Amino acid sequence: MESMLLPKYFDILIVDDIPEHIDVAVQVLRDSNFKIRVATDGNTALKLIYQQKPDLILLDIYMPEMDGFELCRLIKNTPDLKNIPVIFLTSFSDEESIRKGFESGGQDYVVKPFNASELLSRVKTHLMLKCQAESLKEANKELDSFCYTVAHDLKSPLLSLNKLVELLVSDHLNQLDSAGKELVYNIREKSSEIIHTVDRLLEFSKMCEMQVNFEIIDLNELFTEVCNELKSLEPQRDIRIHIQPLPKVYGDRLLMRLLISNILSNAFKYTRNRQTAIIEIQSSEDGNEYVFFVKDNGAGFDMKYSSRLFGVFQRLHSKDEFEGSGVGLAICQRILKRHNGRAWMTGEIDKGATFFFTLPKFE
Repeated sequence: MESMLLPKYFDILIVDDIPEHIDVAVQVLRDSNFKIRVATDGNTALKLIYQQKPDLILLDIYMPEMDGFELCRLIKNTPDLKNIPVIFLTSFSDEESIRKGFESGGQDYVVKPFNASELLSRVKTHLMLKCQAESLKEANKELDSFCYTVAHDLKSPLLSLNKLVELLVSDHLNQLDSAGKELVYNIREKSSEIIHTVDRLLEFSKMCEMQVNFEIIDLNELFTEVCNELKSLEPQRDIRIHIQPLPKVYGDRLLMRLLISNILSNAFKYTRNRQTAIIEIQSSEDGNEYVFFVKDNGAGFDMKYSSRLFGVFQRLHSKDEFEGSGVGLAICQRILKRHNGRAWMTGEIDKGATFFFTLPKFE
């Protein structure tokens, strides 16, 4: 870590209104070759942050006009700034201040008067964690790019193979015996299956690359629209859908539609063996976010395998039972991450499943 701590790499912003505390912190950090900037109030700090995004912020809790909790919340609610580590500086070690600091988005705290080695150790630790997170993000981006390239390069020869099989069927099927015909049909089915899987892999790989255009979305309308489309594809089924009033959210309409389509497609698929399929869609509020759930009375699953649900190509049911590539839930997870949401599922074998997801409230 020491070799990484160079001025050109690490810019630290100290936000404190007490000169003596600033002097001590500056002395400790400058000795370790950090670039230091100082603000004595929240508004000045915001200006400095927007001028140049710091690598880490040391933030006093009690300041005039805007306290540290409020400033931290503003930083964490700004997409371009939310990944900046914030370490609170406080003269108080009471549990209430610590709790409020973490709730507002802070990563750590240091009690004043400073212990120089403790302050330096915490700063270095959080800078190291930030570097590791950025490296992991870059590695994931490269992996997504690699997956997309491989899937894209595979698709062309697979389509050619599928076309050759179709020509074989149209021109020479009558020359084959029953075993040969069965073999050809199996090849055609498997090649189509692989092409579908590659398409889903391409779709999954694009999730991190797609530009997100946020707007206000009425989820009542979107859920109803997708439900009607899916029901029209299976008019012979008795599917009963109950949608409770849902809130409006802020998101990308295309991605939200894909999210809802994947969730409902699963519910439709896994209730196929029910005489009457029942799907319930509701929401609730939990602090600064909405919690949505889509519940069905379908095949369900064993909760001991729940950790596999959101993995790529992970399936809890065989293809003989239910079709699919095992990518849909992974795509849902990607979409929700891009909207600062999360997803999880609960279920019980032969008693249905519930898909939960969250989205932030908007002002």
